[in-house]
Amino acid sequence: MGNEIFVSKHHGLGNDFLVLLDMADRFRFTSLEIRALLDRRIGIGSDGFIRAFPARPDSQAVASMELHNSDGTRAEMSGNGIRCLAQALIDADIAPHGVFSIDTDAGLIEIQSGSSAGDTIATVSVGMGMPQIKEISGLRQLGHRFKGVRVDIGNPHLVLIPEFELSVEGLNDLDIAKLGPELESKFPGGMNVEWILVMPNRKDVHLRVWERGAGITQACGTGTTASSFVANHLGLAEEQVTVHNPGGDLMVNIGNDQCYLTGPAQKVGEIQVSAKQLRDMVLLVK
Repeated sequence: MGNEIFVSKHHGLGNDFLVLLDMADRFRFTSLEIRALLDRRIGIGSDGFIRAFPARPDSQAVASMELHNSDGTRAEMSGNGIRCLAQALIDADIAPHGVFSIDTDAGLIEIQSGSSAGDTIATVSVGMGMPQIKEISGLRQLGHRFKGVRVDIGNPHLVLIPEFELSVEGLNDLDIAKLGPELESKFPGGMNVEWILVMPNRKDVHLRVWERGAGITQACGTGTTASSFVANHLGLAEEQVTVHNPGGDLMVNIGNDQCYLTGPAQKVGEIQVSAKQLRDMVLLVK
């Protein structure tokens, strides 16, 4: 690492990220360094860390995206994180206002921004691809039966739909701090888990999420998209839905060959961290 790094902090409905625009491709970080930066007590604090670096010469993308969870592990994709990165790229004049694409570990992702450089809150639509359903089965939690749907959207998800009467309040009362790790541990490599409740109007979905490598978060873009696709596939929801995450609402439009996720990205500020400061943070990582 060089002498200092400059990161910006953003969030999508409370799901927050540190973004480093490393367009000279100078920086490499260890898992411990990422854990230290993202720690909410000894570091800056965030759910994830995004490093943007130059795209491959044969790519149409304006940049490539490398994503890490708060536990230091690498992740393929984040629907909220990529909106935050899009905002940072536009602010730095690396990406244009309007349509562009970003390379990710989940493939080339199409972005459409309705906001301009300098906007504190940007509205961004992301082409999330078409999720692939891997397995549908039943499972029991807390004495109740759920339909469990494993789905891949560049990263793995388990969408849980109650097969019993459950209110929004009941969904919010689920102890996912206990249930999430129990379920995730059953899958090699971990699993993102969503508990969802589809409203009778078929246009509103309530969601809670346990994210692999981050735990409980206020919103999950890939989880929102995967859950909407599953609900539509099972005949429970329309092609256009509003998904109510704990941190706020995201919109999903299911097309013939792609799902589009639309929501806000909000810039919080900019932070400078010296190499010595980062080394001192790392010494405190447990």
